[in-house]
Amino acid sequence: MRVSIDAVGILAPGLPDWKATKAVLAGELAYVEAALEPPQPGCLAPAERRRSSPTVRLAISAAEQALGQTSLAPQDMAMVFSSYEAAGVITHQLCEALAGSREVSPTQFHNSVHNAPSGYYSIAMNAKLAATSICRGEWSFAAGLLSAAAQAVADNVPVIYVCYDSPLPSPVCEVMPVIEPTAIALVLTPNASSNALATWDISINPRTGVTVWQEWIPPAWHANACARGFAALDLLAHSLRNVATVPLSPELDLKVIRC
Repeated sequence: MRVSIDAVGILAPGLPDWKATKAVLAGELAYVEAALEPPQPGCLAPAERRRSSPTVRLAISAAEQALGQTSLAPQDMAMVFSSYEAAGVITHQLCEALAGSREVSPTQFHNSVHNAPSGYYSIAMNAKLAATSICRGEWSFAAGLLSAAAQAVADNVPVIYVCYDSPLPSPVCEVMPVIEPTAIALVLTPNASSNALATWDISINPRTGVTVWQEWIPPAWHANACARGFAALDLLAHSLRNVATVPLSPELDLKVIRC
């Protein structure tokens, strides 16, 4: 499948936007770890921001960054959201409530569903095209990118793809050790535009081996599904790098070739 990348948004500790991330990936700037300021997406009304979870605000803020770099309207894009575990914090809080007072907050409950970020986003943006929410554990970035690319090509429609992860509390983090907030947003189009950052050929291939992490990525990020997307982003930062692989399953890789 061939798609063009029209825009990028990113939020991670020490990486507040695509400009800073591109400089780190290109080796122009040393990575300096710093706490990520809690995102406050401007597209959400104040009441919605108060009701939303930190995970929702993280995902939508990355999407807002990408939308700020493209001339495409959010109403004209399909949506794909993916995450290792979208609502782990909320689910943990609900379980604590059930184990204690048994009084469950309705607001907490509606934030606990996996498609909460896409729901908040589609309402805020008045986006009415297809919205898909994916959870594939540590393979979530590649699974979401594959779904977004397939939809862009099959339906001939631009797609905004958002992969996001929020820190999980104990004891959940002992099984799913996501400890850093990270979000990557990409705008994919089926046809190249004059503003495209790159054109990618995306295919499924047999797994080549263990995941290779760039040296600057902190080891604490290695369990973060979203952080696996930096391999693909590297193609946007380095004009001489043409191939990246992102693990899709224990047996398969997603191969991304820069055209």
